[in-house]
Formats: sequence, C-alpha cells, structure tokens
Amino acid sequence: MGKPGLIGTQRAEQIAADRASKSPSKRAVTAFEDMFTKKYGEGTMFTPDINSAYEVISTGSLALDDALGVGGVVEGKITEIWGKPGVGKTTLMLMLAAEAQSKHSDKLIAWVDMEHAFDVRWAAAHGIRLDQFKHIIPQSAEDVADVMKDIASSGLFSLVVLDSIGAMITEKDIERNADEASVAAVPKVVTRMVEILAVKAAITSTAVVLINQVRANITAYGADTRTGGGFALEHSSTMKLNVSRTGTPPFTDKIDGEERVVGHELRVKVERNRVAIPLRVATLTLFNQPSKWGPVGIDLADEAFTVGFARGIIGLEKTTYILPTGERCVGRPKTITALRDNPVAVDQIREQVLAQSREYDPSTPSPVLVNVED
Repeated sequence: MGKPGLIGTQRAEQIAADRASKSPSKRAVTAFEDMFTKKYGEGTMFTPDINSAYEVISTGSLALDDALGVGGVVEGKITEIWGKPGVGKTTLMLMLAAEAQSKHSDKLIAWVDMEHAFDVRWAAAHGIRLDQFKHIIPQSAEDVADVMKDIASSGLFSLVVLDSIGAMITEKDIERNADEASVAAVPKVVTRMVEILAVKAAITSTAVVLINQVRANITAYGADTRTGGGFALEHSSTMKLNVSRTGTPPFTDKIDGEERVVGHELRVKVERNRVAIPLRVATLTLFNQPSKWGPVGIDLADEAFTVGFARGIIGLEKTTYILPTGERCVGRPKTITALRDNPVAVDQIREQVLAQSREYDPSTPSPVLVNVED
C-alpha cells in the first residue's frame, strides 16, 4: 500500500517504488539461476522470446511446409504420420530424411525399422546419403523404446524415424501362443517411450517422427478407423499428419512401350498442430519413377505454381501468368514447364511462400489463410 494522502502521479510512483522494493534483486535472480542450472542442467529454465522462430526440417514439399505453418517438421518435437498402407508415408519420410541430411550434414539419421520393409535402393533414389544413415532393426517393442531414447539422448542425430508403431510387438507377445490374448501391452510401452522422448528430444533438438498404421475402431463410438499407440502419443506429439489419396486418376506414362502408373496425387491433412493453425490441407503429386513429369519424388514445379498462385506470388493478367523473375507465360501448362526449366524461380516462390506462412500472429483476430478446413 502507498502512503495516505498521495494522489494521481504521486500515488502511481509510490506503488511502483513499493513493488520495486519487494522485487528480487538481480544478484538474487542470478544466484538462483546458477543454482538451478547446476541442479537441473543447461537450458532447463530460460526466458522465452516471442520473436524466436522454430527450427524446422523441410518435408521436401512446399505445399506441406506451407500447411504446417512453420516451414516443416519442428526439431526437438514429436510428429506422428499415419494413413492406409501403400499411400506414401514412408516415401514422404525418406524425403524428410534427405532434407535433414542437407540441413545438418554433420549429424546422422536413424531409421528404426519394425516393419522389416526398408528398401535401401528406394532410399538412395530419394537422395539419402547412406554413409550418414543408420538402419536399426529392434527385436521387440521394449527394444524400440530403449533405442529411441538412446538416439534422442545422444545429440548425434538430427532425425529419427520409427516405422512403425503398428508393427511393435512386446517380448511377452512374442513368447505367447497365437490364441493367447494380450490387452494394451504395446500402448503401455508407447506411453513410456513418448513421455521420455518428449524430454530427451527437446534437449538435443532431435526431430522424432513416428509412422503409425490404421486400426479398425471396434468400439461403438467415433470413426471407423483409428491409430494405435494410446492416448499418451496424442498428448506428447506436436503434429499429426494424415496421408491419403485424393481420388484423382493416377498419372501414367509410356515407358519401354508400356503404359505405366508413375504417380499419384496425395492429400496430407494436418490433424494436430501445436505451433501453428491446425486442420490445413496440402495437396501434392508424388512420382514413383522418372517420367515426362520429372524425376522420382514430388513435382516441385507444379507445387510451386499451385501454392505460388494461391498466395499471389505468381500474378495473372487475363491468361498470362507472371513469375517472380518477370517471365510471362500463357496458360498453366506452359507456366509449369517454364518453372521446370527454371529452378531459381521455384526457389524464389518457395522463399516467398514460407515467409508469408510464418507471418501468422496468433494474437491477431481471424487470420485469413487459404486451404483451411472447418
């Protein structure tokens, strides 16, 4: 309380002085911080900065990086990706791994393979440098949990991918007969694993990606399908991505005299996002072999056109599109062809799209963004 009889400015000054006299001194704060750091470790307590940006690893897809709102998968956080078999989850994560190697050339990539389906040639085709890539095949769910903890704790890896939670099996289940049922054994292990990973990965800035599978929902409530792993995964993961086919006819091309399916259009819905707006959707085209549209991987030129035009980075005058480089092209097909021949323009569009995407301020009301689902 201030002294009686003070009014207006005098009272405000008195209140401020009283508060200052009761505030901890800088010396006391410094002493506490030193003690805290010695007891709990460097970086455990810090003053947050509202202007600090998340460190991310690009997914390799401009549309998906834009939909994620921060330009990629956040380092030091857990990301879950799920979808039906054969939809392209593993391929998308291989591209993420290649981007992680590009950004952190001094660190390793770990691929924890419970599916026993890793294809080394397919990985190399997507730009993976095998000398900095570690393929790990654990024997049980318990081994997976320990392996993931050790990798995330080491600080030697920029990214660890688990493929997949749905393929995890506990040591007891391995020893059981086929007719012996077990209840919630794997979710218990996953709960322990993700709770530890959330702490360890944050300390070492290791990006953790958990590939999940579709499970039938045998309860009477909710959707027909769900993901495995229990509720702890939902609480510990920062992002959750659902990958599916759009239903658009596949891309075909004549190769060696035979008409072959060479690519599909994918839809990736950001079902959970704790660092940006959730429920945004990315649409991208994924090619599984070289064709007239380009090499294996994502059609970067088509993506740059679609997202760049939606963001207003590519202009339009009647039927003529105007690229950031000033080049003018009549019609979408010719514009995409021009982008395929001009990687510099694609990079310029990418930089401008992600700059706009990161400008979102959660404190501003009713942000206007493209491709947001209710």
